[in-house]
Amino acid sequence: MAPDPIVGADLTDGALQDEIELVGDLVVAASASEGPLSEDEIDEVLGVDRGMGVPKGTKSPQHV
Repeated sequence: MAPDPIVGADLTDGALQDEIELVGDLVVAASASEGPLSEDEIDEVLGVDRGMGVPKGTKSPQHV
């Protein structure tokens, strides 16, 4: 039998929360759009610079 979780323990997952927020942003943008979002519009909502393939404001993998 698994032990009871500790009361007040932190049960959050930062990466999962970030992804949930990104999906929410996409849902809001899609709801406000007259038609399907273009790839450029999706990239803008997600903060992705297609030329680099990484979110704006973060370092590219070769610079980490």
